[in-house]
Amino acid sequence: MNTPLPSPLLGNREGTPVFGHFDAPVGEIRADQHKFRSPMGGFVTEQERNEAFRSFQFIGVVGVDMAAGCAITHTSSGMSAFAYLWVNGTFTQLRLGGRAGDTVTFAADPDNGRTELSTSRGSAIMDAGPDGKRLTVTSPDLSINLTFQDEGVLRLCTPTGPTGWTYVQKVVAVPARGLARGGSTSADFETVDALAHHDYTTGFLRPETWWHWACVAARLPDGRSLGINVSCGTNESGYRENCAWLDGQRFDLGGAIFDFDRHDTEKPWRVTGTDGRFGLRFQAGHGYHADHESDLMSTNFHQLFGSFEGWILTDEGERLTLSTAPGFTESQYLRW
Repeated sequence: MNTPLPSPLLGNREGTPVFGHFDAPVGEIRADQHKFRSPMGGFVTEQERNEAFRSFQFIGVVGVDMAAGCAITHTSSGMSAFAYLWVNGTFTQLRLGGRAGDTVTFAADPDNGRTELSTSRGSAIMDAGPDGKRLTVTSPDLSINLTFQDEGVLRLCTPTGPTGWTYVQKVVAVPARGLARGGSTSADFETVDALAHHDYTTGFLRPETWWHWACVAARLPDGRSLGINVSCGTNESGYRENCAWLDGQRFDLGGAIFDFDRHDTEKPWRVTGTDGRFGLRFQAGHGYHADHESDLMSTNFHQLFGSFEGWILTDEGERLTLSTAPGFTESQYLRW
């Protein structure tokens, strides 16, 4: 029987991660082969290593006055998910928590496998394979069936805290196909020319963290697609995940400064590039909010969807102007 090769994230020495950008799929991420250490340098137990490993995925799709999204989070203490649909001012949401007897699995390979939480109240499933990505949400009140193909994928591994690492894989502003229904509303993603976003994040993330995030997925007046992904508080350990996609071709951006009302996150936001490459203003149409505190997990989470105005410079110096460009912003505090 052949022994599977380790993920390239672990490098040439057993248990040693490789930091930086990857141009090709990384395969299965074998965290059990990582020699996780304490901040003082000693090895930790297998149980402590497993408890420190965390993963989540988010798939979102936006169009004019429309947004749909689903996130699935997996830790050693269990799995949870949320999903929503917002169409022309009508909002429908679903929250799921895994219990004994539920179907719970998280794909170790971001490009091939199934992430699933299926309960008596509903299910959220993310499938990845050679034919592309699929999101399926099923419940009495909300259903989402979304498919898309990756283009210009961002793959990045960064140091996290004194001994951890985070692997993130993202794509923004790819054509979306499928349907969503919530309450009395529905959306046909192709009809409204909606664009999708996918975030796969896994690793030994900080047990207490915060971040801000902005994502644009829009069509320019000339028909080209524009995707922007910028954040603060996630992957700035010598590398950044900040970048943009113009018709599927990715280029890097510098840091991002977020200015918004933390007591009322649905008020306008400003997001500015530290390198002078972009300036964005965001107006929320609606938001998904979660505020929960427990010994296992505490979160103060705000994900907004609406429209952006502003500008961005390409590597070639072309200034692209945004007007009513659909997208997301997010503010998250998390202790897990």
